[in-house]
Amino acid sequence: MKISFDLDDTLICQDGTVPREANRVPRLLRRWLPDPLRQGTVALLQQLQSAGHEIAIYTTSHRSRFAVRCWLRCYGVRIEQVINQATHQRAVSRLSLPMVPTKLPPIFGIDLHIDDLPGVAIEAKQHDFNVLVVDPNDRQWTTHVLETVAKARAIPVGTSTTAAEARSHESGQTTKLQ
Repeated sequence: MKISFDLDDTLICQDGTVPREANRVPRLLRRWLPDPLRQGTVALLQQLQSAGHEIAIYTTSHRSRFAVRCWLRCYGVRIEQVINQATHQRAVSRLSLPMVPTKLPPIFGIDLHIDDLPGVAIEAKQHDFNVLVVDPNDRQWTTHVLETVAKARAIPVGTSTTAAEARSHESGQTTKLQ
């Protein structure tokens, strides 16, 4: 399964109250790679990769793909693909869509997208893709991601869910965002 993660307020949380990974970016590079990585990200991405999943970054930021790869590589994480705003714009410009969504994972072969914005969940319903919305302040966010990935084969395409709804999956329920 190919899983993508948003950066800002999903993997990168600038809010000082959100726990962070120890900064592994060499001091010399911190000026160019300054972003704090959310705690649990390294273990989560490595666990998903060990289980055979492909990891992508899908962000609306204008960070360079090279910088994102280098930044995560400093933490020991290799990713298969980086989709930034420029990449997204090039891809969606080839489509005839009346309204262009901020994210459109299916055109990049992505099966599940993880994001912090409820608006992406609305777009998921409109454009038939799977998304898990995680709150930046949720300390159990990695558990919700793993639960959603484990249940993903049973979730119909176009399902959007929040971390709270992901918890309900434990009881065998699949909940769609209303």
